[in-house]
Amino acid sequence: MKFPSLLALTLLATSINSVSAQDLVLAINEGVTYQDGGPASERYKPLLQLLSKELKQNVKLQSIDSAGFAKGLAENKFDIAFIHAAHIGLRAVKKNGYEGLATAKGFTGYRAHVLVSNASPLKSMQDLRGKKIGVPSIDSITTVMFTANLRELNFQQPEKSYTATRYQDAVPFMIDNGFVDAGVTGSIGVARDWVAKGGRILAETKPIPVKQFLASKKLSDSDREKIKALLLTLSDNENGKNALAAIGMTGFVAWNPLTMNEASIRLGL
Repeated sequence: MKFPSLLALTLLATSINSVSAQDLVLAINEGVTYQDGGPASERYKPLLQLLSKELKQNVKLQSIDSAGFAKGLAENKFDIAFIHAAHIGLRAVKKNGYEGLATAKGFTGYRAHVLVSNASPLKSMQDLRGKKIGVPSIDSITTVMFTANLRELNFQQPEKSYTATRYQDAVPFMIDNGFVDAGVTGSIGVARDWVAKGGRILAETKPIPVKQFLASKKLSDSDREKIKALLLTLSDNENGKNALAAIGMTGFVAWNPLTMNEASIRLGL
């Protein structure tokens, strides 16, 4: 039996490492306060296939939490990123060498809604001073938006009044059971259900687009344009629609620099 030479094995290993090194990474974070619809590896497979075909390079998925995502973006570790938490994405575009490509349709007017019971004496955001407030995770864009709004109203250290919960749909429970005086959610569904059962929306923050697609400027201008064009036309064909449906999206719109710059300023980035 003839065994391969050491040189042949070395060349094979080098070839394998070279192929692996050419893989591009799509990092995703779908938010810390929403429950997902199954394993990301399966849901994103159709989109990965389309990206790989368009870029003529294998694109692999990395699902990561907000803290890890912020660190990875700061170190420019990801080739492509899809992130719900707008403050992390905006910071990466402003400071970490990323280009904003697109934002998700249906999420360009994302707001934090402040919920209170119908019998609550609170009438405005100013009335929240000294009150207990239920919020989603402190790292969530919903809480970040709400905190920025309170700081605009000259609230000092508003976080000290917060009681955080893991999921957005737990916020009404905290109000109903008297744990907090008001609650904050970014989910329009949770807000609508709250009003439908007799609750009241005290106030809303100004809107900010969330669910952003970014690309590292380490990629060529041509590749960044290819990714952008692919994203903006996904809803125009069956393969694209299938990829969108798998990740719960309806499509993407182009990044709006003016809107995003205003959002960065509002969030103090």
